[in-house]
Amino acid sequence: MDTSFLPDDSALLAALEREGPMNLARAVAVMERHDLAGMVLGDPVNVFHALGHWPQIGRTRMGQPPGTFALIARARPQQPGLVTSRFLHHYSWADGRDRGDVAIWLYTFLGDEGDETPGEVPAAPVLPQRDAAPLTVAEDHRAAISAREAGAMTAHGDAAAAIVAAMRGLGLWQGRIGFDHPVIAQVAHHHDHPGATVQADNILREIRLVKSPLEHALMAHAAKVNVDALNAVGSAIRAGASHSELQALFRMEAAARGNTAVFLNVDRVSSELSRLKVADGQTLMLDGVSQHLGYHGDFARTVFVGEPTRIAARAAEAAAFGWQAVREKLRPGLRYSEIAALGEDAIRKAGYDAVIGFGPHSVGLAHTDEPGEVHGGFWRKPDIVLEPGMILSVDCPTLDTGIGGSAHCEDLVLITETGCEPIHPLHEPVIIV
Repeated sequence: MDTSFLPDDSALLAALEREGPMNLARAVAVMERHDLAGMVLGDPVNVFHALGHWPQIGRTRMGQPPGTFALIARARPQQPGLVTSRFLHHYSWADGRDRGDVAIWLYTFLGDEGDETPGEVPAAPVLPQRDAAPLTVAEDHRAAISAREAGAMTAHGDAAAAIVAAMRGLGLWQGRIGFDHPVIAQVAHHHDHPGATVQADNILREIRLVKSPLEHALMAHAAKVNVDALNAVGSAIRAGASHSELQALFRMEAAARGNTAVFLNVDRVSSELSRLKVADGQTLMLDGVSQHLGYHGDFARTVFVGEPTRIAARAAEAAAFGWQAVREKLRPGLRYSEIAALGEDAIRKAGYDAVIGFGPHSVGLAHTDEPGEVHGGFWRKPDIVLEPGMILSVDCPTLDTGIGGSAHCEDLVLITETGCEPIHPLHEPVIIV
């Protein structure tokens, strides 16, 4: 992927004002595979994926049942639905967007009293409006978006009634529906939904495996910033620096470039409580993850602090060699299990005796963003087959101890029709300080 002409923040924000980042063609195909007429989604990350909108509760009331919902009908995925309170529609949804493709259902109260009677959206302002001064730009925009709903018979007393109305309005009431939060299934049961309801967490991750062009751009932007932030930390390392100091520096370097740090693994240590110090002559891995607008970068390199031991230098060489050998073979149709075998075979044939772990995983709205196989209620990583449009990481860390440190090499690549290409600029596998 040519990253020299990536869209800037303003272009990405403008795109998210127009549409959700979800690959709709992929969503339709996956819903067909699972015989779903549509999905009703309340988890903030799924609402964002569908609509490009982060519900307020996702930032302020973690763990509470959702109050904003996105609906997608398989028959017309480009006409999604939104259920939210009249207040949050005015105070949150309206900000920064002006969309006519999204059908809106509003409610006044959270809860489910069982009354499905619709009401008319009031024409009165949502918030008290005085005449002491002209409306600000934000106030004027919100007022215009809210006024557009005035008079529509989509206002209901509570959230459950609005969800039911939205499902009926989008033709989902009779069908088999995917959901991502128990409150949605509870509402459907309470209101005698005649169709089936299916827990769709895994289905949603299956959709996220193959990304849209907008997601590719978001990922490339986040990945480049993440690379620059980690390289800045690697270049700043000196003997005596503590792990917690390096993690704090990564947070600052990511923030200075517009990303939010998720974690930094220093010499295989991820704990933010670690005050261990870097020693002269140490070889250490840096593995950093940060996100921008919900999408994650993931990048790892090896740092030599002074003169490395011979065996550690050789291990760092093996990790980089193994990743290059794997990268040259990545293509649609390849399985995760085959990726590990390719890497192990390559380093053995090249004469390396280091033990390298080759761990593929999809990256996107999470560091590890892929469906699982259910085993007794737990998930295991399935033997996923690569498809065009996937964005993949293959972790290549050394697993040996007692060699004078640790090493790692990792980049993000886009799976194309014929192979793969990096989504961020590549850098030397070792940082020497």
